Amino acid sequence: MKNSKLLNLNSKKILLFGIFTNSIKNIFTLILLFFSLSNLYSQTSKPNPQLVSKEIFLKSLSSSNSKSAPEYNHVINLLNNLNSSVYLLNGEEYKSYGEQPICMFTDLKSLSNANQNDLPTSDIELVTINIDKDTEINGSIDLSTICNYKNVKYIHIKFSFNVDTTKLSSLIKNCNPKSVIFYSIEIPS
Repeated sequence: MKNSKLLNLNSKKILLFGIFTNSIKNIFTLILLFFSLSNLYSQTSKPNPQLVSKEIFLKSLSSSNSKSAPEYNHVINLLNNLNSSVYLLNGEEYKSYGEQPICMFTDLKSLSNANQNDLPTSDIELVTINIDKDTEINGSIDLSTICNYKNVKYIHIKFSFNVDTTKLSSLIKNCNPKSVIFYSIEIPS
């Protein structure tokens, strides 16, 4: 009788150990599943970049913060003065003016050509993308080629027509968060 109680007790211990082991395996599996799903989510759900108007961007730089005054002056210089520049327009080969260009002017048609090996991009800080007609926008605006430039800090999207600015952020794809993206609407008279 003593042996049967001992055998019964050992069976219960083995059964409890088996249940405990399976529970640990299930918990471990759930933890792995959770981390796998969160990793997948973080890779596929990059937030849309923040897109602000040129006026708001410049106003934020010219605020009373004295640290941003040199950056404000630098951005104004890039936007308004003649600088060494690269022009990549109408899907054609680029034209470069000056040594070590710091600005690039392009259009949507040419963005896919912006990763040419011979394109002098190492010093480019400002890229201005001109969009003249709403028909030029055939879906998302993929900035992956220019956002990979080593020194690009500012991307200026310049529209020559009225555009629904609430939808712009959802159109911008594949940009490095180190770049500031701003837009302006400049309708020629």
